[in-house]
Amino acid sequence: MKQFFKEITRKDALSWAFFDFANSSYYLLICSFVFPIYFKEVIAGNNMGDFWWGFSISISILLGALFSPIIGAIADYDKKRKRKLIIFTMLSIVGTASLYFTGSNTLLFASLVFIATNFFFEIALTIYNSLLPQVSTKETVGLISGFGWGLGYIGGIAAMLILQPLYAGGIENHLYKFTFPLTALFFLLFSIPAFISIREDAETQTKKSILSLIKIGCSRVFNTIKDIKKYKDIAWFLLAFYFVNDALVTIFAFVPIYAKTTLSFTVSEITILLLLVQLIGFPATLFFGWLSDKKGSKKILLSTIFIWGMIVILLAVAQTKGLFYFAAISTGLVVGSSQSIARSWLSKIIPPEKEGEFFGFNGFASKISATTGPILFGTISVITANQRIAMISILPFFIISFIIFARIKEK
Repeated sequence: MKQFFKEITRKDALSWAFFDFANSSYYLLICSFVFPIYFKEVIAGNNMGDFWWGFSISISILLGALFSPIIGAIADYDKKRKRKLIIFTMLSIVGTASLYFTGSNTLLFASLVFIATNFFFEIALTIYNSLLPQVSTKETVGLISGFGWGLGYIGGIAAMLILQPLYAGGIENHLYKFTFPLTALFFLLFSIPAFISIREDAETQTKKSILSLIKIGCSRVFNTIKDIKKYKDIAWFLLAFYFVNDALVTIFAFVPIYAKTTLSFTVSEITILLLLVQLIGFPATLFFGWLSDKKGSKKILLSTIFIWGMIVILLAVAQTKGLFYFAAISTGLVVGSSQSIARSWLSKIIPPEKEGEFFGFNGFASKISATTGPILFGTISVITANQRIAMISILPFFIISFIIFARIKEK
């Protein structure tokens, strides 16, 4: 254990990692499973459900993309990352609870509430990721990043099992909507360790008006863009992450809908499918995080991207539920590993004084990318009336990201 934590405190690392445990409830139940099905079948209607869900996901992430670098730069300047983490997390939690008031004939209201909620969530996630170098060392960053991501899978499993009686009966069950406020409660309770225990040096914090901080944040972002040649490898990294994250967000947003529509999975079967992914994801993410510290982030990340390409092909051609379950098991191996390793690799190559800003740019790349994939999938699905064609359209994103990551130096 001493080797695991080294120069950092155990309390800081565990408190930070538990935020992954907390936020996975939101990501799994609101962005990937329970709410998307409810949105498509009740709020938007089956005919245009894929399009409106993809549109809402994309707009919320686009807004997050535009503000992430600026808020990250502000956090670098005033050193108040934890305060911002708390504010944006609480706004996202309130929005999640508010989804209870959505229903049929509330498409505009439901879309606006979800867009705002997911925007706040994405900003909170950017701030959270920028805290990783603070709770790890260069030698342990891959393992601690993987530990947080792995805890996220345990959190996802816990939330799914605890709330299953509410959604197991399908959207006809009058308890279905209670999943949303109780997900918010789960998110809140397990965020508290990070809110309380992560330490910040009050003496280094800067007091400025909000307007001044916005001006400073914009100025710092502009100067970084102007001097981008100094950070060539980081720029290539962000471009590669743009493509891989576009594919991942699209898969996460549509796989439950894809399983239900194309292969006639029931809600209970989808629950089993997601539980399999979570159960496998926890040890796999820990293992690949440890392996990336030993063998290098680049080699392991490229391996996970290759596996993702194979998974997309499997999902697109699967004619039986058994093959789809096999794809789910394969997904568990890399679903958290690829993102965790990318997070730890980036933390190794960014300058310490620009952690918040560059994680903001990473958030910008991931969020801008995620505005194209879901809309592309939704549009192709509606035009062709064939979700298999929409699924295979994700493959080029993995191929391009693999080629770019392969060009980047390890350190």
